[in-house]
Amino acid sequence: MNTEQQFLELPKEAIDSPVKNQKIPNKKPLSAIFVDFLSKWETLPAVEDKLKASVDFMRSTLAQTGSPSFKDFWEVRKLSLFLFKENINPILRSQFWAEFSELSAEARRLKEILDEQSSFAAEQIHLAIQAMEFDVENYQSLLPQIELPAFPVHSKIFLEKKDFYFSLQQELELLNHLASRINSLRKETVKIEMRIRQKNQFFERLSLIGDKVFPKRKELIKNLSEAFLLDVEDFITRNFTDFPENRIPVYVLREEIKSLQEIAKILTLNTHCFTQTRIKLSECWDQIKLFEKERKKEVIQKKMVSRQNYDQVMEHIKELTAYCLNEDACSVEESKKSEEIITLMRGLDLGRDEVRSLKQELQDAKKPILDRIESKRLERENEQKQAEKLQREKITALKKNMEELLADGMGWDIEKVVQLRLQYQNELDDLPIHKSEKFQFDRLFKQIKDLISEKKEKALLNLSQDELAALDQLGEVLQQKKQRRLEMKQQLENYRKSLGNSGLDFEKAMLLRELIDEEKGSLDKINQSISEIEEKIQELEGR
Repeated sequence: MNTEQQFLELPKEAIDSPVKNQKIPNKKPLSAIFVDFLSKWETLPAVEDKLKASVDFMRSTLAQTGSPSFKDFWEVRKLSLFLFKENINPILRSQFWAEFSELSAEARRLKEILDEQSSFAAEQIHLAIQAMEFDVENYQSLLPQIELPAFPVHSKIFLEKKDFYFSLQQELELLNHLASRINSLRKETVKIEMRIRQKNQFFERLSLIGDKVFPKRKELIKNLSEAFLLDVEDFITRNFTDFPENRIPVYVLREEIKSLQEIAKILTLNTHCFTQTRIKLSECWDQIKLFEKERKKEVIQKKMVSRQNYDQVMEHIKELTAYCLNEDACSVEESKKSEEIITLMRGLDLGRDEVRSLKQELQDAKKPILDRIESKRLERENEQKQAEKLQREKITALKKNMEELLADGMGWDIEKVVQLRLQYQNELDDLPIHKSEKFQFDRLFKQIKDLISEKKEKALLNLSQDELAALDQLGEVLQQKKQRRLEMKQQLENYRKSLGNSGLDFEKAMLLRELIDEEKGSLDKINQSISEIEEKIQELEGR
C-alpha cells in the first residue's frame, strides 16, 4: 500500500525535515568495559600485575571486533605510564615498555587507517549529497526518465483520466525516490565516525534539500488523493445508486472494484483517502455479494433440471462404452457416436460440473479403443527406436574401426589403408549422423588421410641412395607437401573463425579446440617433413 505512512515509515519530524534538531554528543562517556577494568585494576597489589593487566587490556581494545576502542586504550595507557617510575624489576620494566611502545605505535597506525576510511566515507557522503543537490536543481529534466509502475489497463475510470494520474504519480515517484535517498544519507551520516562540525554541515545540506522535496511531495499527495477519492465516489454514485437495476453486468462491476483497489495500492495516497476508498469499495462489494446470494437460489432450481439432463446423456454414454469394449470396434464409428453425444449435450441445459463429469465419462468410455490405438503407436515407436539403436551401433563400430586403423595403420600396406578409407567413407554416407558427430568423423578421415600421406612419404624417403638421384620425384613430393601445408593452414583458419562464433555451444567449442590442436600438430609434422626433403634436395644438388 503506497500510503504516506507506508512509504518510508518515517516519523513526522523526519518527513518535514530529515535532519532538523539533530544533536551530536561532544564527548563519549567512559565505557562499561573500562569502568569494570578500572575497578579490578585498582585492587591489584603489585605494580607488575597492574602493568600486565594494562598491557592485556590495551591489546584487547585493539583486537576487538569492529572499530578499536581508542578512548579506552589511551585512558589505560595514560593511567599506567606513571607505573614505570615505580621501583620494579628492570627486566620487566624493559619488557613492559617495549610492549607499551609497540601497542602505541599499532594504535596510531590503526587510527590513521580508520581516519583515512572515515575521510573516504565522508567524501562519498559529500559526493552523494552533491548528486542529490544536482538532481533537485535539475528536477524537471529528470521527470521524463522516471518509469511508472504497471497499472491495471481494464479500469474505465482510470483510463478516462490516465494522463492526469500518470503525470502526478510520475512526479511523486521521483519525489519518493529523492526522499528515500535523503533518509538513507541521513542514517549513513549518523553511523559514520567523523568530526561533529562536518556532520552538522552534511545535516544542514540535507535539510535544505528536504525543504525542497518534502513540502512539494506532501502537496502532490494531497491533490492526488482528493482527485482519486472523488472519482471513486462518482463511480459508486453512477453504478450502485439503483443497483442491480442499472443493467451493468456484475462481473464488470466486480472487476472495476478490484482494479480500483489495486490502483489505490499503487498510487501514493494519504491515509484518509486510502481508508475511505477501501471502506466505500468494500460496501459496494457487499452489495454484489448479497445480490449473488439471491441468484444462488435460482441456480439450485436449475441444477435439478440439469441433473435430469445428465441422466439422459449418461444412457447414451453407457451404450458407447459397451461398443468400445468390443475388439472389432471401429475408431471411425466411435468418433461418430461421440460427436452425436456431444451434440446432444450442447442442446441440453447442463451445469458446468455436469458437463465436466459427462466429458470425463465420455473419455473413459472411449478409453478401450484409444488404448488399442496407443498400443499400436507404441509398437511403431519401439520399432523405430530399435532401428535407431542399430544405426547408433553401426556408427560406434565405424568409429572404432577407424580408430584401430589409425592405431595400427603404419604397419599395414598402403593400398589396404586406402581401400579401407574408401570403404569407411561409403559406410558413413549411408548413416544418419548429427552435426557434432560429423566433426568427429571429419577429424578421423583427416587423420587417415595424413596417415596415407605419411606412409607415401616414408616410402619415398626410404629409397636407396641411387634412387634418390631422381630429384624430380623429390621436387614433386615437395610441391605436394607445400600444397598440403597451405590446405592445413586454410583449415586451421576456418576452425579459428568457427570458434570465434559466439553462437556455438560448449560441446562444439570444445570439439573445435581439439581440431585446432590436432591441426597444429599435423602442421608441425608437415613443416618438419618439408625441411627434411629440402635438406635431401640440397644435399643432392651439392654433389
